[in-house]
This record gives sequence, C-alpha cells and structure tokens, in this order.
Amino acid sequence: MNSIHLQTGKDWRSVLLAIASIGGALMAAALAVIVVVSQAAINFGSGPQNHPLLDTILLASAILFVGALLIPAAYFSVRRLTGEQVTASPMKKMNIGAGLLVIAVWLGIVALTQIFYGNSILRWITPPFYVLSIGLPVYFFARLAIGGLNAGSKQRTWGALGSGMILGPALAMFIELTFVLILLIGAGVYLAFHPELRTVFNSIREQIGSTSNPDNVLNLISPYLLNPVVIFMALLFFSVIGPVVEESAKSLTTWTIFDHLSSPAQGFVIGALSGTGFGLVESLLASVQPDSSWAVTLLVRGGTTMMHIVTAGLTGWGIAYFHVHKRAGWMVALYALAMFLHGVWNASVVVIVVGATHMALGAQSTDVLGILLMILGIATLSIIALSIPIALGVINWRLRISSSSIKTTAAPSIPTPITIEDAPRGDEEGKTNREG
Repeated sequence: MNSIHLQTGKDWRSVLLAIASIGGALMAAALAVIVVVSQAAINFGSGPQNHPLLDTILLASAILFVGALLIPAAYFSVRRLTGEQVTASPMKKMNIGAGLLVIAVWLGIVALTQIFYGNSILRWITPPFYVLSIGLPVYFFARLAIGGLNAGSKQRTWGALGSGMILGPALAMFIELTFVLILLIGAGVYLAFHPELRTVFNSIREQIGSTSNPDNVLNLISPYLLNPVVIFMALLFFSVIGPVVEESAKSLTTWTIFDHLSSPAQGFVIGALSGTGFGLVESLLASVQPDSSWAVTLLVRGGTTMMHIVTAGLTGWGIAYFHVHKRAGWMVALYALAMFLHGVWNASVVVIVVGATHMALGAQSTDVLGILLMILGIATLSIIALSIPIALGVINWRLRISSSSIKTTAAPSIPTPITIEDAPRGDEEGKTNREG
C-alpha cells in the first residue's frame, strides 16, 4: 500500500497536541526525578525499611514510560506545524504466531517480575519488567483491535494515544473525585445532625488507629462494608457513575476530530487508541505497589485494559458512523453497549469483593452466600474476558472488509501521492489527510 502524503497546516488541534505532548513529556521527566530524589533523601535519614524506595522507583518508571509515549505525538505535531509532510500508514495486522509469542513473553515476564521482587537484590531490576508486564498486553490488544485499519496520519495515531493518556484520565478523575467530595460533604452534614452516629464513628476510628492487625480492622468495619446501603452505593458509583464518566471522557478524543472522520473504521481506531492510553495509565497506577500477589494484579490489569480498548472503540465507531451516515441511533446504541459492558465488569469486581468479605468474616466453616457471590463475580468476569478478544477480532475483520470495499468502489484514478485538494470526498484515505 502506498503512503499518502498529507496536507500540512496549522490546525488548532495540532497546536494543542504539540503543547500538551511536549509539556506532558517534560513534566513526566521532571516529576520522575523529583519523586525519586525526594524519597532517596527521606531514606538517607531514616532508612529504607520505613520508606520503600523501590515503590517510588516503580512509580517513576511508570511516569517516564507515559512521558516517552508522548514524544512521537510531539514530534509529528511539530513536523506538521513547521510545514513538513506527514504520511498515513496503518498499523499492520498481527499474525497468530506473533500474537502467541507476545502472550508467552508477557506471561514469562510477569512470572519473572514476581520472582525478582521476592529477592532482596534482584528486586531492584524489576521496574523495566513491571513496565513490560503492563505494556505488552496493552500492545497485544491494541494490535488486535486496530491492526490493518487506517486512523489517518501518524500524528493522528500517536495523538489519539497521547490524548487517551492525558485527557481521558484527567477528566474522569476530576469528575469522579468531585462526586466523592460531594458524597463526603453529604456524609459530614448527616453526621452533624446525628451526634450519636458521630460518637460511634469516632470510637471505630480510635480502635482502628490502635491496632495494626488487618483481621481486627476488617472485623471492625465489616458491618458497614456489608451493609446493603453501602453495597448499593458502591454498585451505583462503580457500575453506573464510573462507566458513564469514563466512557464519556475516553470518547472526547474522537469528538475532537469529528469533522475529519471519513469512515466508521477510523472512529473505531481513534476510540480504541484513546482507550489504550486510558487503560495503560490506569493499569500502571493500579499495580505500582508490589506485594506477594503482584503477578496476579499484573495479569488482571491486562484484562481491564482490553475492556477499556473495546468500550472506547465502540463509542468511537458510533461517533464516526453518526458523522458519516447522519444517523444517531447506532451511536446511542454503541454508547449504551460500552457503558453497560464497563458497568457489568465493575459490578462483577464489587460482587467478588463482597463475597470475599463474607467468606473472611463467616462464623461458619462454609459461607454459602460468600461462595456464591465469588462464583458469580468470577464467572461473569471470565465470560467477558474471553469474549472481548473474540469481539475485537470480529469487529476488526468487519471494518477491514468494509474499508476495502469503500476503497475498491471509490478509488481515485490519479496516482499517489495525493493531497487534500486532489482527494475525492468519498475516498477514505483521501479524507484522512486533514489531521486533527
């Protein structure tokens, strides 16, 4: 396939992308240095046993990795703004052998990460293994989703990934923290008008502060954790509010180039890349603190990332379909499907946690309710986790066929390279040249 030379120009989106990516990369490098130096200074005075320097180095490695992934977006944005040409080149489809190799390497690296962490000397070389343990499944599922599909120029491809790492998580975190703050304020007001509850709360807080035994802490707070109102609030936040907020935030990347989308396939690719960036950042932060079950956490985060990729891809597909065909029904349906899938995933995790708490606190040798909840949550997660790779492969196959038929019926009769002035409105690749 010939590369298409793209029209250059100073689009406001290129300006914002250049500023955000350059600034983000520089801030990531500075922040990584600051957190490591500050923690090293603390350790120098009080000893590493009380202040784990390794955890800080792991966090710094995650920050640097995210910053490094912003560099290509900055590079291609600057090239475009300086008048240079940027070519469109779709990511190649990954064959089965390569896919199996990536999975095997990923599993091996996860195992080594856990083994090295258990050794007092080798644990200091775990940061690159930790980054690979998160990065490899992200790469695998991203290739599975968008391999063979054309997002447009390389600037758009890397820009969508960078936007997913910066814009999506920042906006989602801000909105979710606002909800939490409102909830805390409401709880404070409620306690202010119920002094008897405030007395009980203060007593529990003092008891928790006076014990370091996790079992004792769990026994103290378990009546509240298993309260139906608390469980309902957890399900409401994690299975309704969270999915609505996060899927809306991830889809902003696709909306920013709404007027430049030429096919549903492009929308799916942009959305999937945004979900890739979002899932990558979330997984890096969620697994940055190692423990005896670190390998399990790293494996589970791979599943969570693929969920973010498929749901963001669905919303991007719907947005582009709406732009191309001027029909909002399919977009609304795909938004609803993405939020429902995300909500069921999160609800399954909540059910597992509730079931595990029941089993941990069960006075009887066998807690039937806890076991049933655990089975229900794990079974639901397993079904979704096994279905998502199949769904990504099927969607990718369908969109590749659709894109091929469009190019066959609407191919221009002029030789490449072509520019935006030459490209017919019906040609998919011709329309990808206007970068956003």
